[in-house]
Amino acid sequence: MVVISRMYYPMARLWPDLLRAGLGVLFCLALMLFTAPVSVIFTILCGVSLIFLWLALHTVLRLQTKFELDTEGVSRQGAGWFGGRLRRLNWDGLRGMTLRYYSTRRDGSQGWMTITMQGDGGTLRADSDLEDFTLLVEQALAAAARLNLTLDDRSLSNASRLLGRDISR
Repeated sequence: MVVISRMYYPMARLWPDLLRAGLGVLFCLALMLFTAPVSVIFTILCGVSLIFLWLALHTVLRLQTKFELDTEGVSRQGAGWFGGRLRRLNWDGLRGMTLRYYSTRRDGSQGWMTITMQGDGGTLRADSDLEDFTLLVEQALAAAARLNLTLDDRSLSNASRLLGRDISR
């Protein structure tokens, strides 16, 4: 087993999420200082601040997540309470794969991709903020081709867009 790449989510790509979460919490807490603790507005602000706290926690956990891509499969070592165990997906156990694009602009010019790989050991997900995401997608596509897996048209179209070449079967 030869390691091809060790991947992680770099801080340079995730700091905007941390900044938004921190500003959201601060804004909600500041507004809560001026409302009565038993009011509906206070309750709504508590709920919104909890959403921003969840976003911050999720981002910190992503910063601690590491992937290792090798010739036989991909491993994910999570962090924290939710993903601290090692997950491994061997290429010969790949049972399905989807590649989705989520646009943040109406014209589709900006957004992110998410790959979901199903296998014998469960499901592994990664998004395009991951370093070497393109390499991970290429390896998953190669494994799917070797195993004659049928991929949906949307996944094939997104792969073509990401890799800059026609991916069709």
